[in-house]
Amino acid sequence: MTKSNEKSSRMLLFFGVTSLLWFALYAYVPFFAPYAEELQADARLIGLITGAYGFVQMFIRFPLGIISDRIGKRKVFIIGGLALAAASGFVVVILPSPMTLLLARSLAGASASTWVIVTVLGSSYDSSENTVKIIGKLNASNAFGRVFALLLGGLAAEMLGVSYAFLLAGIAGIAGMALAVFVVERKPEARETPKLSELLSVARNRQLLCASILAILSQYVTFSTTFGFLPLMATEMGATNFTLGLLGMAAALPGIVISPYVGKMLVKFGVGKTVVASFLISAIACVGIAFSVEVWHLFAMQVVNNAGMIAAMTGFMGLCTKDIPAARRATAMGFYQAAYGLGMFVGPFVMGWLVHAFGIGTGFVFTGAVAVASAVVSAIFVGKKWLCG
Repeated sequence: MTKSNEKSSRMLLFFGVTSLLWFALYAYVPFFAPYAEELQADARLIGLITGAYGFVQMFIRFPLGIISDRIGKRKVFIIGGLALAAASGFVVVILPSPMTLLLARSLAGASASTWVIVTVLGSSYDSSENTVKIIGKLNASNAFGRVFALLLGGLAAEMLGVSYAFLLAGIAGIAGMALAVFVVERKPEARETPKLSELLSVARNRQLLCASILAILSQYVTFSTTFGFLPLMATEMGATNFTLGLLGMAAALPGIVISPYVGKMLVKFGVGKTVVASFLISAIACVGIAFSVEVWHLFAMQVVNNAGMIAAMTGFMGLCTKDIPAARRATAMGFYQAAYGLGMFVGPFVMGWLVHAFGIGTGFVFTGAVAVASAVVSAIFVGKKWLCG
C-alpha cells in the first residue's frame, strides 16, 4: 500500500469512528424533550436536562485538552468518549425517568467533550495549512453520523418505542469503541512536555478568545432551538416520532453539504461577511419558527437556521487553533469547546424559563434577537481585526 493510500485509509477509518460517536450521541435527541415531558418534566426542568449536556462540557473540555497535550495521547480519550456515549443510551433504557434523562445528558456531555481530541487527532493527518479543510471534513462526518442516527432513531422510536432509540445509541457507541481500537495515532515527536503555565497561556490568544465568544452565542441559538424546544413545538403540532427524526435530519443535512466548503467560503467572502451573514440567517429562522403554524414550516426553518450556524461554527473551529503551536492545540481546542459549552447550557436553560413564563413563541423571538446581537459582535471583532482568517 502506498503512503497516499495508507493515509486515505487511516482518514476514512477515523471519519467512520467520528460518525459513530455522533450517531451514538444523537439517535435519541429529537425525542428527548417530548419524552421528558411525557415523564412529567415541566419546561424549566426540560431546559435544565437539555442544558446539562453543555454544563458538563464547560468543566471537562479544557482540562481534557491540557491532559491530552501533557501526555501526548489522543486515542484512549476517544475510546473513553464512545464508552460514555454508549452508557448515556443504555441508562435510560434500564430506568427511564427525568433523573436518568439528566444523567444521560450529563454522560453525553462528557462523551462530546472528547470532540476536542477528535479534532486535534484528525487535524494531525494533514499539514497545518489544511486545518480548516480537515475540520470541514470532520464536521461533515459528524453531520453524516447524526443524519443516520436521526433517521434510524426516528424509525426505531416510531415502530418500537422511544426507548429503542436510546438502545440504538448504546449499540452505536459499542460499535464505535470496537472500530476505534484500529485508529492509528501518530507517535508524538521528541519534545519537552509542555509546562502547565505554557498550556494555560493559550487562553490569552485574542483570536481564540473572539472565536470562543462567538461560538458561545452560536451554541446558545442552536441549543435553544434545534436541540432544545423545537421538537416540543413540533409535537404540539401533531408530529410523530418519525417526523421528529426527519426534523432532526433537516438540521443535520446542511452540515454534510456545507462543512467541506466553508474554507473556500471564508477565503472568497472573508471571515466577517460569512459569520455576520450566518448569524443574520439564523435570526430570520428563529423568528420564522415562532410564527410557524404547520410542521413543514419548521422543516424549512430548521434547514435555514442550521445552514447559518454550521457555516459559522466550522469557521470558528479552524480559526481558534490557527495561530497556536501544535503542542498546545488540544489545550486551545479544549478551551474553545469548553467555552461554547456555556452557550449549550445557558441557551436551553433560559429558553425553559421563557417558555414557562411567556410561551414558546416568545422564547424563539428572544433567541432571534440574540442571533442579531451576535452578528453585531462579529462585525465589531472583524472590524478591529481581532478575528481574521
